[in-house]
Amino acid sequence: MTDFKKIYQQVYKKNNLYSLKKDKPCKNILKNNRPNTVAVVGGALGDEGKGRVTDELTALFLKNHQKVVHYRDNGGANAGHTVETEGVRIALHQLGSGIMQKNADIIMGKEMVLHPEDLVTEIKDVLKACKSKKLPANLIIDEMAFLCLDTHRAFEAVIKMRSRGGEGATGRGISPAYADVVFRHPLRMRDLMARTWKKKLKKHYEMYRDWVKGMGYKLTDLEAPRLGQPNVRIGSYAVFEKRLAKTRQTLKQYVQPVQDKLNKYWEDGTPIVIEKSQALGLDKRWGVYPDVTASNCGFDGIFSSTEGVFDPDQFSAKIATIKATYSSSVGARRLPTLMKGELADRIRKDAHEYGATTGRPRDIAHIDLPMLSFLAKTGRVEYLAITHLDISYPDTPVKVCVGYEIEGKPAVYRPDQEHLDKVKPIYIELPAWDGAATQKAKKISELPQEAQQYVAFISESLGVTPLLITTGPKRHQTIKCF
Repeated sequence: MTDFKKIYQQVYKKNNLYSLKKDKPCKNILKNNRPNTVAVVGGALGDEGKGRVTDELTALFLKNHQKVVHYRDNGGANAGHTVETEGVRIALHQLGSGIMQKNADIIMGKEMVLHPEDLVTEIKDVLKACKSKKLPANLIIDEMAFLCLDTHRAFEAVIKMRSRGGEGATGRGISPAYADVVFRHPLRMRDLMARTWKKKLKKHYEMYRDWVKGMGYKLTDLEAPRLGQPNVRIGSYAVFEKRLAKTRQTLKQYVQPVQDKLNKYWEDGTPIVIEKSQALGLDKRWGVYPDVTASNCGFDGIFSSTEGVFDPDQFSAKIATIKATYSSSVGARRLPTLMKGELADRIRKDAHEYGATTGRPRDIAHIDLPMLSFLAKTGRVEYLAITHLDISYPDTPVKVCVGYEIEGKPAVYRPDQEHLDKVKPIYIELPAWDGAATQKAKKISELPQEAQQYVAFISESLGVTPLLITTGPKRHQTIKCF
């Protein structure tokens, strides 16, 4: 078990900033293994700023290369991230964050679960924001990607009415869509584009109609949420089919086989940026069950989604994003380090901590090093992208959990809610800094001394190297350590 207090002594008492000996401690990182290949995961409980990080990395590669591949391999419309490019700011959900970048190929991968109608809405929103009839990036949808339909959303609503297991779900039908894969009867994008699509769709509709009926509900009367629009009544099969028919025609231009492309990209050295959805703390294996998502949120999911082409073990950098001075969470999980009162309200307001997909106010929690170190280890994380370093107040110390106790005895972190309900966090308080002062820094040495110490302490505690630090909401407010 990591001795966080010993690291504290080294950093704060002896001012030994191990990982910050240079302003660019990762100077040659993008030349390692397969050069210019990075993957970004959420290192905590989601909403850590993955979208911004991957968007900035995509833009960085495009400065020196003619093309960049931006790949998403998991999740669907339950994701939410906001990006800003050339003054255009937009919230994205299913589309990869690099969609605003010219000369980027945005690939929606095999193990995503895509909601066609919401995807069309999102594409229209991007076109409107860019004032264009064509997307800035080249959008490619893997024909093998799974469908997530209104039937899945209606079914999830019924489950939530009958069980507490889905309390934290977004209502976007993600779990039922992935369950179809396990049940061996999923619909894929290629099914929607096939000549026999109506036959396959009707079989799907009738199956969900019967399942819902068996639980005491009528599918035609149920509603499904939509992106930026009122809920949609499922209606009869004829109504259901008609809605998808129009959507099908819009998406047809983007759907294609991608395996040959992936092989070509990998072999010819095209820079690759992989954007994971959700976070390691929401992974069905490593998250606090049952408040987890249904997809693989780790780097290993990339290997399966690309059918063995993109090998995470050969990436230049496997990066986890975390918020610097706090964590946030939406859902039903009960966090041991939950923050309440004025400080939580202040952070929520200053950092705009509301779900990009659901609009739900996020719970705010103190940094939990036992949890973060567990996720860094199980997620095989190598580097950190530390966001929101500007969320610090000189009048309020940064409170960090460095251990747990149960009835006065030391306890470890486990991804189990019953276990976490019993633990008592052990905190240390670290000196804060003026968050506004960080926004002007262009390199690590320009940060306030307290901020430098904090970054070193967190990095050393998690056993990873800081790669990128955001010091404010704007794209230029980023310190690159490479």
